[in-house]
Amino acid sequence: MPDFVDFSNVSTNLQLPYIQPNQAQKHVTHNEGMLRLDALVQLSVISAQTAAPPAAPAEGMRYILPLGATGVWSGRDGQLAVFEGGGWAFLAPLPGWTAWVVDQGAHVVFDGTAWQPVQQAGDHQNLARVGVQTAADDTNRLAVAADATLLTHDGAGHQIKVNKASAGDTASLLFQTDFQGRAEMGTTGTDDFAIKVSADGAIFQTALSVDAATGRVDFPAGASGLAPSDFGTSPLVTAEYISSRGGDLVTNGTGILGNTYNYPSTFVYDPVITPNLPASFSFAGYHPGVVEMSEFLAVDPNQTWRLSCYLRQEKLPGDWTSYPTGEAHTQYMGLLCFDLDRQPIGGFHHMRYKRAGVDSLTTLAQPLAPGDTVVHLTDSSGWNDTATPSYLRGIIMLGYRNASGGMYDNYSRIVQFNMFPVGGVDRTAHTVTLSSPYPADMANPYDPSGVWPVGTKIANSSSGGNYKYVCLHGATLAKTGRWYRASGCIGGVDMSATNADLNFPPGTAFVKPFWIPNHSNRPGGMSGRPDTGAAHRVWFAGTSVLPEPLARLTPITSGSAAGSYALKVPISNSATGAITLQNAGRTIEEI
Repeated sequence: MPDFVDFSNVSTNLQLPYIQPNQAQKHVTHNEGMLRLDALVQLSVISAQTAAPPAAPAEGMRYILPLGATGVWSGRDGQLAVFEGGGWAFLAPLPGWTAWVVDQGAHVVFDGTAWQPVQQAGDHQNLARVGVQTAADDTNRLAVAADATLLTHDGAGHQIKVNKASAGDTASLLFQTDFQGRAEMGTTGTDDFAIKVSADGAIFQTALSVDAATGRVDFPAGASGLAPSDFGTSPLVTAEYISSRGGDLVTNGTGILGNTYNYPSTFVYDPVITPNLPASFSFAGYHPGVVEMSEFLAVDPNQTWRLSCYLRQEKLPGDWTSYPTGEAHTQYMGLLCFDLDRQPIGGFHHMRYKRAGVDSLTTLAQPLAPGDTVVHLTDSSGWNDTATPSYLRGIIMLGYRNASGGMYDNYSRIVQFNMFPVGGVDRTAHTVTLSSPYPADMANPYDPSGVWPVGTKIANSSSGGNYKYVCLHGATLAKTGRWYRASGCIGGVDMSATNADLNFPPGTAFVKPFWIPNHSNRPGGMSGRPDTGAAHRVWFAGTSVLPEPLARLTPITSGSAAGSYALKVPISNSATGAITLQNAGRTIEEI
């Protein structure tokens, strides 16, 4: 066939010759058309890779000529070569022509430029999308709707690989509810592995993360179920944490953890200046107020406990002899007390007014409800009718319970001052006329109507100190630049309502050590003490809270202190070797 085809004489697609009007020997044209049909319909070629014509071709052989064909095929690249009538005929393919290539066992199609493989039913390479019983799209190019999807081994193991281009991309498994994300696991935005969850598909919380560099696992939201629920819900601890306590209640008291854990944030870890301990903790500057340790220490308030620490005041250059105590300042250290719900216990939570030694503690003679203006008492003889301070003209209701339902004796958080005027107590009628209606915030929280029933314990309020200065109470060291050990004891529960100094207040379940460091270091000086500047330092070390098993508590049964305990602690005599019990007090000794 010539290279130029006169399409006015042949068909458009298969280029079959037309029989012309008045043409002689029409059978020739007709037979030529049959030959073309025979060559092109159900097209099958021997090869699409053979570049040289066979030496002895057989009638009807067909080839798709590859690039660089030689001999009589030269210059016919891409054309269909058919051996017919003793010679080679060449057909230029049109887009869409298909052929079966015998030596490849595959179909090819002409795309207008070149012959390309036709994807077969069993050939799933480079598919654009696959949807199994559901539609795939450009994002979800593989989509499956089924009860389950099985990926199994081919004789050994099996891996599922999720690959991403860079660390900042995402490679993850996303679990959805109604096409909204609820959980995700993988590497999202980093190469760290994470498991995240979401309640709304928008905000995700990280439950677990694993550092890609170290393998260290973190639980940012915490973890539960790692220990029996009876053990509580606090974080688990390490062996280092346990060893840092030894037989003591105070964690990291000696600084063995190598950091300031448990100490106030204003304290600085110092492994250099220390009384033969791993470290000390220093504070520099002016009086900061009360600073405390972070951990709650569970104590038995019926027993005696010894609080101790080492301390050292920085020695400053210069002449300080014009001040009685030189450059040294007053230091305070003691215990803050907390109830079972970890609420701080103040003096007013358990103190009661006593008139001429008569306790105001009594009971309600009539129910007391919010809005009442008169309180009816069984006995008002101990109530205040002359003192003006507001804290002596208040009421404390002794029917308070903790979060577990336990009722306290002589401790309550239902307290309010300035509730009745001077002269508001009628000791004949045993009534208290209130300055304003009984407030709702003093109502009975255990009654739907807030009514306190007859017989409820009630008292006239009082107030006092909130801190137990067990170890240091305005102490000044005799020498600066030297270490001292300070110690003091506290024990027994004070039921006297007087806030006994070295007894625990009722309701105590936890304590925390606290300090008021450099108390007298104030700008401009204070009470004959110098202003030693914002850099003057004091060190504390070896903070300890330990039981004192040899101490003895003696109940006080008479006088205003009745209900408290006298505390005696063991004191040793280095000369005689004797140990005697003496009244508890605070001691400071140079080491």
